[in-house]
Amino acid sequence: MGTTLKRTTIFLTPEQHEQLRRIAFERRTSMAQLIRDVTIEVLKRCKGTDKDGKNRGEWI
Repeated sequence: MGTTLKRTTIFLTPEQHEQLRRIAFERRTSMAQLIRDVTIEVLKRCKGTDKDGKNRGEWI
């Protein structure tokens, strides 16, 4: 990957965990990579910044 990553913790229901695990297995990737991919998509959808230059988290 070549970039520095920060560790974080998320909590999933058993059903969410199992679905994510199956998708990762089918795509031959890790659950962590799936979560990173989805995070990138969410961040792309956010727009706008406040006066301090911080993202307001508005959706396009």
